[in-house]
Amino acid sequence: MELDNKGLGRLRRVANARDVWTSESGDFTPWLADNLDVLADELGMSLSLVSTEVPVGDFRLDVQAETPDGRVVIIENQLERTDHGHLGQLFVYASGLEASAVVWVAPRFRDDHRRAIDWLNERTDTGVDFFGVEVAVVQIGESGPRAPVFEVVARPNGWQKGVKESGGGGAAPGQVSGVNAVRQDFFAEVLADVVAKRPGIRMPSRSNVNWMSFAAGPWGNWALVAANDGRLRVEAYLDSGHAGVNKDLFDEFQAEAPSWETRVGQELSWERLDDKRASRIAAYRAVGDLADVIERGPVRNWAIATVLAMYDAMNERLRTRGRQLRDATNAQERASSATSILEPPST
Repeated sequence: MELDNKGLGRLRRVANARDVWTSESGDFTPWLADNLDVLADELGMSLSLVSTEVPVGDFRLDVQAETPDGRVVIIENQLERTDHGHLGQLFVYASGLEASAVVWVAPRFRDDHRRAIDWLNERTDTGVDFFGVEVAVVQIGESGPRAPVFEVVARPNGWQKGVKESGGGGAAPGQVSGVNAVRQDFFAEVLADVVAKRPGIRMPSRSNVNWMSFAAGPWGNWALVAANDGRLRVEAYLDSGHAGVNKDLFDEFQAEAPSWETRVGQELSWERLDDKRASRIAAYRAVGDLADVIERGPVRNWAIATVLAMYDAMNERLRTRGRQLRDATNAQERASSATSILEPPST
């Protein structure tokens, strides 16, 4: 295994989930039931297994789980790209089991299905939440051990991810508990001023995490983040759901970095994140004690000004180019799929 000068290897994805799980019902579903904690950690929930292959009408739900407070969580999985059939089944399962959370797991999400989940989260009431989760298998180097990786690609804005922080019982919807309460207070203060100045931005719900996202679009979303290194980050998080679109969009913007930094009025951090699907354009500031009113004031003023400057400079271009790149990629994939169907089988 080749390592760098820090003794670190390179994480790579195994090409096909079916190289590991040969069938959905006979292999992946039992594995997921036995390793539910891996998915639960990514969702930010504490889950316990209820049953697998649960009959609902004429169909069978892959996995039924529940949270510590008894809320029903349904999980439907695929080993291929998402399709309309599974989307329809989710509604049957959700209504039949009175689900509070609906989780759809697949190696890759079609962009129209990811948008459908976003639309459901925006239009339905707070009693049910919808998640899209991509599953992959990774390993270090060419021959290292493999490991499963889940990545949430669609979720409700106000989902509570503080189940473990609050002692295992979970936070009630709309409540914030644990170490991120002060951060969420701060984020809400900042965005209240931002929304007052830019009414087109909708105020997001509070959650129990170290970030607050807002103003999502076909390219990704804006966010305030308390970074792990102790700094505050204002970011444009480029995640259209397609890695190629994200990297192309990032490269276009980075090629004009001096111009963007002049328009924003400060230096930006250009983070392509080659080991991840998404990319990031960010501004940072050191943060002291956000609970201290004196220390909090200057940071709050900086955050408001930075959000407005970055949003005003970049948002329209991000939305337009993100949509164009996404639509072009989808058209290419449709054309490729149609060609493969029309081609005669090889002899």
